[in-house]
Amino acid sequence: MRTSFILALACLSNQGTLSTLDTGTQGTEDTSVSDSGEGETGGDSGDTGMPLEVAPDYALPGPWTAGHLTDNTLNREGSPLILRVWFPAGKEGAEPRVYGWDDFNFEGESFTDVQPACDEPRPVMVHSHGDQSVGWEMFFLHEFAATHGWLVLAMDHPGNTLYGSSQDYGELFSQRPADVMDAYDWLVTESADPGSPLSGCVDESDGYVATGYSFGGYTAYATSGALVNGIEGRETLDHSDDRVTAVVTFAPWNASGSLSTGTSAITVPVLTLGADRDERVGTQYQDLFSSVTAIPRVLGGFVNAGHLSFAAIYCFVPGDGCGPDYHAIEDFETRVRTATLAFLGHARGQTGAIEQLPAADEELVWEMVLE
Repeated sequence: MRTSFILALACLSNQGTLSTLDTGTQGTEDTSVSDSGEGETGGDSGDTGMPLEVAPDYALPGPWTAGHLTDNTLNREGSPLILRVWFPAGKEGAEPRVYGWDDFNFEGESFTDVQPACDEPRPVMVHSHGDQSVGWEMFFLHEFAATHGWLVLAMDHPGNTLYGSSQDYGELFSQRPADVMDAYDWLVTESADPGSPLSGCVDESDGYVATGYSFGGYTAYATSGALVNGIEGRETLDHSDDRVTAVVTFAPWNASGSLSTGTSAITVPVLTLGADRDERVGTQYQDLFSSVTAIPRVLGGFVNAGHLSFAAIYCFVPGDGCGPDYHAIEDFETRVRTATLAFLGHARGQTGAIEQLPAADEELVWEMVLE
């Protein structure tokens, strides 16, 4: 049976059976983390006889140190693909990562002088950045995910970056999903190479979570199975990668309407987060999510956030998410981090994960179908 849960002051949908799921409290007795960093197991998994993994506390950083490295490869078109990898490490380093350039830089909370803790394969996210942006635009999330044992990979899409944009958008609609796949292929190759620092980090059969912001939201949707419903009279295109196991989008763009109802073709778990005061793409996130039929699916709307709330590195002047008139960035980023990992924990079968979604209030509205 499908049950639609609404965590909100007002409903976004009248579909399904409506009820309230209380995520305002988090238990502490069953969310402890072992020395290895894995959530403890316990309880009955039903007919399988296997214990269930209990979710750690996703409101707090995990037990690992976040590490960071950069590399590069060529995409299938032969263009340079700059790659950035965040990973769990067993000890703290002395050299924090500084993102950016001399006149535009941010010190992060990951380290460049640590080694990946890959005694076993890690769950993987592959992130696609926004229009004319960079792969580290949401490093606040990627570093946090690494402390919880995730390996996060992001690329700079050739021809559509902050430091160089020349590619035709019609071509980018196809190139970007291909870049995601090429980046993951590189990661799989590195994991199989005993001489790589990422040796043993990935099991390709486990697949990866596709994430994306703005234009990257389109990219993540398309990579996870959404059909691109014709661009400038072209035929409907399928850019999906069957290795994608879930998709998370942040203020996703509909690519000038080319997605429309194409998200109905997605069959993996979907989390979509958007901003109601978004001046760039508006509330397209609601329209894109409205066609999604995959289960579980979760929609989160930030009432007083803007487009740049998700990428505060671009908050040069007040407006569109930047400044005191909007949701405070520190609290906003905390909620995004917790929501993302709580949803993915649920999608991976962790007990006590979905209950950790940040509580609905005057700043945040939820709609979800879990089963």
